[in-house]
Amino acid sequence: MYHKIKKIHNINGDLMNNIKRYNIFILLSTIGRNIVDVFSSVLLYKMGYTLREIILFYAILYLVGAFISILTIYLTKLIKSKYILMLSSLIFSLSFYYMSTMTKTFSNLIIFSIIYSVGSYTYHILRHYYAIKATNNHAKKEIGGIIIFTNIAIIFSSLVASYIQAKLSLVFLALLIIIISVIGSLFLFKFNNIKEEEKIKYDKPRRNQFIFFLLEQGKVINLSFQPLYLYLFVDNNLKYIGLFNTIIGISSCLFIYFFVKKIDDKKYFKYLNIVFCLFLFLKLNITNKYFMLVVALFEGLGIKMFEVVSTINLYNIRQDTNVKGYLSVSEIVFCLTRFLMCMVCYLINNLKVILYLSIIPILITGFIKRKDA
Repeated sequence: MYHKIKKIHNINGDLMNNIKRYNIFILLSTIGRNIVDVFSSVLLYKMGYTLREIILFYAILYLVGAFISILTIYLTKLIKSKYILMLSSLIFSLSFYYMSTMTKTFSNLIIFSIIYSVGSYTYHILRHYYAIKATNNHAKKEIGGIIIFTNIAIIFSSLVASYIQAKLSLVFLALLIIIISVIGSLFLFKFNNIKEEEKIKYDKPRRNQFIFFLLEQGKVINLSFQPLYLYLFVDNNLKYIGLFNTIIGISSCLFIYFFVKKIDDKKYFKYLNIVFCLFLFLKLNITNKYFMLVVALFEGLGIKMFEVVSTINLYNIRQDTNVKGYLSVSEIVFCLTRFLMCMVCYLINNLKVILYLSIIPILITGFIKRKDA
């Protein structure tokens, strides 16, 4: 009996250590990657690319990402996930360096989108893999903690990103991203009691879970084009975009802590999501940059509320689920849905209309009933 209690205690201790290690990993890797991510659409626009070309960049990014996600999972049978994440950091940094030095041509845009996709989606699927392995039965509190650490990283990177890009050489910035991301990956080397599946079995999401996956991609499209909207219609200054994201981040951290502890997300998500969508709609009818920062304060509450629910939904799996197979199917759904949405956006070719339409699937997600695995 004593040995069983001791074994349970050791397992719980390992899980606690794993979530701490994962939080440090997600903090550092998000800082490194968000320096580029937050401004990518604006930087391409400043280079002279049109809205249609920027939409095409995202479409290729997501289409390639679907294949890269599957390839990454199969590569884990040959190469340890930790080493793939280190390689991913290198490729991601090279994609940014390539963008910073390329001339404005269509072929360069295609090449950049492919490199960027490889660097991004070798990371995203493994990030989710380690999160599922680190959380204890995918507890809401632990997931909230992961998102808070992600948010802290976004706050930090948003504050310094515009300054760094203006003051430091591109080579130095690329090296900085590699160093920060690799240091973060080192914390995954000490994960305890994590056994990777030897076989990959494709486990598909449940029906309601699948519908939620489809609809929530509207939020991804909305956030992808939000910086460009702020730049074109509110204030064409990278520092302002950084400040907007910082305010969102600060309000998000405060709300996540309260939301995770006090609010029944299955009961109140629908109503909070409606309020969130109203703020997304309001934002598209404001041009005053100071009033827009007030909107950012409330939008941050909605974004992270949505992200907590979205992450819980993704990590809500049975104990016997083949995690790698399940995440492969999920990432394919994510990427192909985003690709199709981008194709619709390409035909529309109007930034405000695109953002208005992206609110519709976000709103509908609130009415999707979520069930425990």
